[in-house]
Amino acid sequence: MRRIRTDNTLAAIPAIGHVEVFQPRKNASKNAAPQGMALSLLAPAADLASAIAGNSVAVTATADGLTTGLIPATAEHVSVTSAGATLQLSLPAAVAGKRIRITGPTNGCELISAVAGDKVNNVVVGATNEAALVAGTLYTLEYDGVDNWIMSGLTALGAVETPVIPNSL
Repeated sequence: MRRIRTDNTLAAIPAIGHVEVFQPRKNASKNAAPQGMALSLLAPAADLASAIAGNSVAVTATADGLTTGLIPATAEHVSVTSAGATLQLSLPAAVAGKRIRITGPTNGCELISAVAGDKVNNVVVGATNEAALVAGTLYTLEYDGVDNWIMSGLTALGAVETPVIPNSL
């Protein structure tokens, strides 16, 4: 078993094995044992790093939001490439609590849904409307479990973007 401090990097963890993660107690005497927990790694550290980082995917906006414009249902972070602000990407079918972060492309694009009745910020985007994604903005979407994606955005300066209200296609 190898002991590591919690402020060490993930690279210090062995690929497979048993690790005890600990953190020194604050205001404890010199003889106090550190607080910790043990865990076993059954997968390579690279797989563990990937799981911690979440599922990142690259999506390319298309004229209709299909093929490369479809955001996979397993995606957690989406990096978007778009050749123009009128191109589209499609949100996947989702379950309650599903969260997706979208990094807006240099040219911006439009967000629709693969599910006809789904909404973004309480406006249907599955059939008749689209939500404009502004270049350089980080969007966070969370599915409410009924039919609505709640979306907010942060600009590159960290300012909260004006709430997005989808408009007609």
